[in-house]
Amino acid sequence: MSTHASTSASPLGPPSAAVQSLLERVGTLCVLGHVSEESAVQMFREAFTKARATFDPDAPDDPGGGIDAFTAGQVLSEWHQNSAFLDATGNPESLSVTAGDFDKLCEIASVRSSPSQVLDLLVHAGAVALHGDRLVATRREFIMDYAHPAAVTRAIRLSAEFTGTLRHNLSRSVREPGLFERTVVSTKLTRRQVPALLGYLSVHGESFLEDLDAWMSARETASSEPTIGVGVYLFVAES
Repeated sequence: MSTHASTSASPLGPPSAAVQSLLERVGTLCVLGHVSEESAVQMFREAFTKARATFDPDAPDDPGGGIDAFTAGQVLSEWHQNSAFLDATGNPESLSVTAGDFDKLCEIASVRSSPSQVLDLLVHAGAVALHGDRLVATRREFIMDYAHPAAVTRAIRLSAEFTGTLRHNLSRSVREPGLFERTVVSTKLTRRQVPALLGYLSVHGESFLEDLDAWMSARETASSEPTIGVGVYLFVAES
């Protein structure tokens, strides 16, 4: 399964504003049901490539390499959960590049993407570091720069999935169970409290997601099933 992931601010400057606007437009089309999730992702990739070429003519045609953030997170989760890749203290062991350890990890995680592309994405996100011949998992969470194609593709997918939960709960029959959806909202917190709330979530939210990741991983099977997930997010809505 995919370990928890998120996005961070981008240092890219002007292209980031263009990417953010593009994400909002394509994501809205997907959420409203005007286009499918797959079509929205393809629309974004094509538009992103054109927009990026304007700012960086030497950029590759597909800077995302076609890799989904969930795919990279799935490999990272396997590395942190599978006993074959853990040391005596229960922490991820370093992997040998020349011995093909990372390729084996990707194979066990059942990802279809190229191991080299998955590794590039994990290194780009700072989740994995290369020290000589050894790969080291530097953190469990997977945090992408939001201007990266994989991060924006992830955001589009999450928009569609969350909207799907709301749509299911609104349209389900009486006998059909609803999907879990709860929200805690305050109209009396000030913006000054946001950093403290972020600090609280970085500890308690992170711990919850790691426990949930372990619970779900322990119950996975080899059969092909729908994608099932739980998300935790913070929002600040202007009044």
